[in-house]
Amino acid sequence: MKAIHSIANVLILLGALALISGVCYKLFNLWWFYLTGGAFLKFANTCLLLGIALYVRELIPSKQE
Repeated sequence: MKAIHSIANVLILLGALALISGVCYKLFNLWWFYLTGGAFLKFANTCLLLGIALYVRELIPSKQE
C-alpha cells in the first residue's frame, strides 16, 4: 500500500504543476512545441483524477474474510 500512496502523491504533484502551467499558458497566450494551455489542462485533469482515485482506493479497504 505504500507504493500506491507514493504513486498518488506523484500524480497529485504532477497534476498541480500541469494545472499551473496550463493557466500560465492560457493567460500569456504561449505556444511551445505545439502544446497549448488546453493540452496542459487536460493532462492535469487526468493526473488529478487518477491520484484522487488511488487515494480513495486506499482509504476504503476491501473487506477480507
